Amino acid sequence: MVFQEKREKRQGSAHAGNEETNREAVARFAAYPTPHESGVNPSSASLKAALAAGSIQAAYQPIVALDTGAIVAEESLARWVVGDGTLIPAGAFIDTAAASGVLAAIDEVVLNQTLDRCHRRQTAGLPPRLHFVNISTALLCAPDRLARIVGVVAACGTPLATDDPRLRSLIVEVTERELVPHLPTLARELDPLLGAGVRLALDDFGSGYSSFLYLADLPITFLKIEQALVARAGRDKRADAIIRSIGRLAEEIGIIAIAEGIESAASAQAVAALGITWGQGYHFGRPTQV
Repeated sequence: MVFQEKREKRQGSAHAGNEETNREAVARFAAYPTPHESGVNPSSASLKAALAAGSIQAAYQPIVALDTGAIVAEESLARWVVGDGTLIPAGAFIDTAAASGVLAAIDEVVLNQTLDRCHRRQTAGLPPRLHFVNISTALLCAPDRLARIVGVVAACGTPLATDDPRLRSLIVEVTERELVPHLPTLARELDPLLGAGVRLALDDFGSGYSSFLYLADLPITFLKIEQALVARAGRDKRADAIIRSIGRLAEEIGIIAIAEGIESAASAQAVAALGITWGQGYHFGRPTQV
C-alpha cells in the first residue's frame, strides 16, 4: 500500500521535466487536504477507531480499453472518510497504518468492499467489469484473514461471459518493489486466492530490478506499466521503444498490459500506438466512491 499510494500521488504528474508541467502537478496536489486541514489525526488510536467505525472505505478509479475508451475495469483504493465526507488519500495515514500493524486489516476492508460491489453489480445485471485490488505482503502473511477472504471470493472470481480465461472478475495487484524479499514464498501464499479463481496483476512494472523473474515465476495475468515511463510516451524514443517492447512481450506470453498515469488524450493515443491494450489515469477519471 505504501508503493500504491506513492504511485497514486504521481498520477497527477506527467513527469515531463518542464516548469509548466511541474507547476500543474504542484497545484493539483495542493488540492488534497493535509491531515491537519482535514481534521484527521493519523495516530494509531485514531486509525484503529476509524477502522472500527467503518470510516476506511474504498474509492474506485476506472481502467479503460484504449481502442474504444470503454470502461473495462476499476481499481479499488483505500480512503479515510472524515465527518464532512472528504476522502483522505492513503498517504495521510499509510505510515501510521504500517507502524500500527493494521495494513492487513485495511487491505481486508477494501477487498471485502470490492467483493460486495462486484456481487451487487452482478445481481443488478450491470455490464461486467473487472475489479483490481491492491494487497500487501502483510495480508498475504495473515492466514486467518486470507482464509476469510477466500471464503467469499468464489462468486466474484468466476469468469465473465467470455472465452478469455484471463477475464475473471477479481484481480489482486502485488507491487513489484515490495516483492523482492518475498518472491520465494509468494506463490504459495497466493495459492488460496488463485485457487478460488482470482487473477494476479503485477503493479509498477519497470520500477524495480526483477520484473522478468516475476513474470517467469508467478502466474501473472496483467502487468501495469510504471507511470513515470508512460509519461514519456510519444516524446522520448527510448521510452517508446521500451513500452513497445513491453506490449509485444505481454502479447507473446498472453498477458494484458495496462499503462498507468495517463493524463491526456495525447498520452492515451501514444501508448495505444505502441501496442498497449488498457489505460488508467486522471484523463479517464479520479478515484471516487460510487
